[in-house]
Amino acid sequence: MPRNSTIKNATLVLLVTALVLGVIQLFLLRFQTGDIYPAYSSLRSDPLGTRAFYESLGTFDHIDRRRNYQPLDLLKPDANAVLFYLGAEIPQHDAIPRKMSQTLDGLTTSGGRLVITYLPVYKKSETMSNSDDEDSSSDSSNADSGDNPRNKRSDAQSDTETKPQTGLDDSPKPPGAPEESEHDVVSIREHWGFDFGYTAIPEASQVDKKQPVFKAYAGLPDLPAAVSWHTNLYFEPLDNSWRTIYAVDGKPVVIERKMGQGSIVLCSDSFFISNEAMRGERHPQMLVWLMGGQSTVIFDESHFGLYKVPGVAGLLRRYQFQWFIGALAVVALLFIWKNGVYFVPPPEEETVVDAQNVSEKDYSRGLVALLRRNVGRKEILQVCGREWERTFKNDQRIDPDAIAQMNHILKSAQADSKKKSDPVSGYQQISRTFKRLGTYSSRG
Repeated sequence: MPRNSTIKNATLVLLVTALVLGVIQLFLLRFQTGDIYPAYSSLRSDPLGTRAFYESLGTFDHIDRRRNYQPLDLLKPDANAVLFYLGAEIPQHDAIPRKMSQTLDGLTTSGGRLVITYLPVYKKSETMSNSDDEDSSSDSSNADSGDNPRNKRSDAQSDTETKPQTGLDDSPKPPGAPEESEHDVVSIREHWGFDFGYTAIPEASQVDKKQPVFKAYAGLPDLPAAVSWHTNLYFEPLDNSWRTIYAVDGKPVVIERKMGQGSIVLCSDSFFISNEAMRGERHPQMLVWLMGGQSTVIFDESHFGLYKVPGVAGLLRRYQFQWFIGALAVVALLFIWKNGVYFVPPPEEETVVDAQNVSEKDYSRGLVALLRRNVGRKEILQVCGREWERTFKNDQRIDPDAIAQMNHILKSAQADSKKKSDPVSGYQQISRTFKRLGTYSSRG
């Protein structure tokens, strides 16, 4: 019976261990794939992420790449840095926090480069009828239900008409961040001098029930001549300082502007920098041009709502105190084991000593043990004689001759102790003397 119980317990432990390991492996796979992160995050390794581009930069020794997890108004980039703000949502109102604007202006003015790419959208033009809008929206929803990663991207990010979208002005705030007032924001149109527009969606896309793919043509000779473009969003420059880099049907989709010693680049699509594009439609010349020759590359993750708040656990990992905590845990376990497990089994019943019921035999044993520990064999007779004499010297009942005879015997025994030690014979001799002379005098 005990053997069967042991087998059952061992089986239960193995099953629980397998379940825990399976759950841990599932979470590890989710984090490795990165599909728990927003689209175009550098932490995602699936087609919707940009991790391939981020990891590829680590193969260059002269490029320092890192991720930013703190709010942009706290970012202090170097003068030779390029900041990638990927997958930004289309703003619905013309506003940006003043602190963020100052940070971005400080980056570009000091010689840095700011690259902003927007989510691919398919917003229909205002010339289409309401019936066409309803049909196309239903068709696009049916088309997006497939397993194509591009359709998944459109289904997750192109619903700009049904939910409010935000851009640089409304990125997720860290916990406890104060709200901006009307006086703490600046106008995007007035500050940067551009606006948004949407081209008409081709009628063929409504028949095929697929999202259209446009062709963006380069305005510079060193860039790829044509790049596939998966959005009908384009920019309307309000300032002559903007330069068109790529255009779709004459509508600018990639524009650049010099600001101070640096520059700012706006892209209406983010597909060309995604992992899917790195695998099937790679344009390295365009990526090199986006970096602008900067040696420090920063991928912003804060606008996705990903923040790193310093805490005790982070400090422990930073200064490698996890080994110290592990050592303390081991010491604690050993202490508990020491006090909970006996190597030698304790006695079944502990004997409780009562001071009131201690016998005289126990006292005599204690005295004998004390004498054996502190008085040597050669000195025992002398010590006992001196103690007896000091106790009974002034007693009138003691015969003085008996005390004199005892002292004589003690002196003789002390002289003989250098050769041999026999306190028993000396004690017997003293006892015979006391019996012969009598312990008490005739006057007592």
